[in-house]
Amino acid sequence: MKKLNNILFVASTLLLLAACNTTTVRSTQTAPVLITGAAIPEELLLDVGINIFDPEITDNKTEEVNGYTKILEAEANYMPFKLMETIQGSGNWGVVRVIPNKQSEMDVWVDGKIIKSDGATLELDITVSDASNSKWYSKRYKQEVSKYAYDRNSNNSEPFQNLYDQIANDMLLYYRKLSANQITNIRTISQLQFAKRFSPEAFSDYIDTDNKGRLTVKRLPAKNDPLLQRIESIRERDHLFVDTLQDYYANFNRQMEEPYLEWRRAYYEEGEALREVNAQATTRLVGGVLAVLAGILAQGSSSSISRTAGQVGIIAGGAAVVSGVNKREEAKIHVEALQEISASLDAEIEPHTVNLEERTVTLTGSVNDQYTQWREVLREIYRTETGAI
Repeated sequence: MKKLNNILFVASTLLLLAACNTTTVRSTQTAPVLITGAAIPEELLLDVGINIFDPEITDNKTEEVNGYTKILEAEANYMPFKLMETIQGSGNWGVVRVIPNKQSEMDVWVDGKIIKSDGATLELDITVSDASNSKWYSKRYKQEVSKYAYDRNSNNSEPFQNLYDQIANDMLLYYRKLSANQITNIRTISQLQFAKRFSPEAFSDYIDTDNKGRLTVKRLPAKNDPLLQRIESIRERDHLFVDTLQDYYANFNRQMEEPYLEWRRAYYEEGEALREVNAQATTRLVGGVLAVLAGILAQGSSSSISRTAGQVGIIAGGAAVVSGVNKREEAKIHVEALQEISASLDAEIEPHTVNLEERTVTLTGSVNDQYTQWREVLREIYRTETGAI
């Protein structure tokens, strides 16, 4: 009898906890993008490259997450562009571009990993470094939003804009700590690394690497070096190509923005419904077990009324357990609905035609493929203009 009373106590406690679990409170702090008061001299502006984010699709993820592979890959392209717009809009930097796999040399690099994205919470791991292989910082950013972030009457198309603002602000705060010499050094290394890609035999000796893998300028080429001038003209073409592919990302984001916002709104609402259903299922399961145990306890009573009540309790408790199981099945339906929504988004890129002075080049495939093909085109241009074998 004492053991049964203990079981009833535990079941009652679980029932109370399940009931308390249905309330969620979220708060969001906002921080506007910092803007430098005085205009930054052009020679001190750093160009920023943002790599495609890592969606962290791994085999050890749950089945629920594995069902969202397409949406995770789409987010990995969408979020860098949103961050690019935020950083570029601050006016604190040179050009800011999304470049997959860092296929063009830039002064500053931003790498990101998507830790969590479910409509209610966005969590990113961000690492910022520069051309010298010096890491500025690594930080985990997290923002939670309420249902009001998805208010259809609101003009805000990005519920997690505050998170992107925080990243832009942290980058600026770090940049402000750099001296003019450090900034010039970063820009010079970026320039020499680009030159080294085409002519390692000519430019490898200008850069040194310390025991921590950081790059330093060993010596500088002459400003009128004809080889460096040719490479600089090639770099200008590379910048034009990078700008052209930004049009793809802009178009992709325009097409994705509305359905993605609706997806996140649905994901948020489905997630809330799912949590509520799970809480109800737990309540019903625990309540059912509690009723069954109470019925069993009553069966041991000498009173016929108590025994009859116990039988009713067992039947009612069994029905509650079945109801709880049915709620679990209903939860699966919510998950399937989310998977159907996520499967509707995908990213494609059209072939790009690049008109050069001597010929026209057509690049095909994914963005990454086109960057790879473009790098080979630049090598051919360099070999043609310099007579290199």
